[in-house]
Amino acid sequence: MKYFLLSTVGDLNDCDLCLIDDPPKGIGLRRFLMTKGRPAKAFYPAEAKIFLREENPGIKLSSVLGNTENYLIASSEVKTVFEQLCAGCDIEYLPFDLYDHRERLYSKDYFIINPIGALDCLDEQASGVTYGEEGSVIDIAEFVLDDKKVGQAAALFRIDKKPSKYVVDERFVQAVEARGFTNVLLTPLRLSGQG
Repeated sequence: MKYFLLSTVGDLNDCDLCLIDDPPKGIGLRRFLMTKGRPAKAFYPAEAKIFLREENPGIKLSSVLGNTENYLIASSEVKTVFEQLCAGCDIEYLPFDLYDHRERLYSKDYFIINPIGALDCLDEQASGVTYGEEGSVIDIAEFVLDDKKVGQAAALFRIDKKPSKYVVDERFVQAVEARGFTNVLLTPLRLSGQG
């Protein structure tokens, strides 16, 4: 199986694309929950809204919406693919209404996809994981997966040493190619023991 890092910022070279800079209105200090893979549903606004900012005037919608919050934001079609590939996995699909810079409703088709928890999946030595004095991870030179640890992994998961990073497998990549999903930026990941 091949694995890929999925970018949450999207294609920053295309200024026409929507780029989200804020969490859903009303989530407050709990905005970090969807970045860290912690359950957010209990704190999530009933009628969640996200507003685009004037500083990022791009309004072109894509299958995955780039954002600066490290959220995985995807269209209902992408969500359906993850629901199929990750059936039985603990994942929150949190809907929101997207508003443009003038606070006009722009789309009701998007979700923050929040895989709960994270997988111990790195080959720490090959990845060059550096720990601080208090035991927290301060640097990862390269994300190298341990092939023994990802054998039973879901098609979408977070890296436990860096939960804001999302990994997908080749089944999702096949869906991207088959369905023509847009703004999906993938970086291939090495498995330990491979070049």
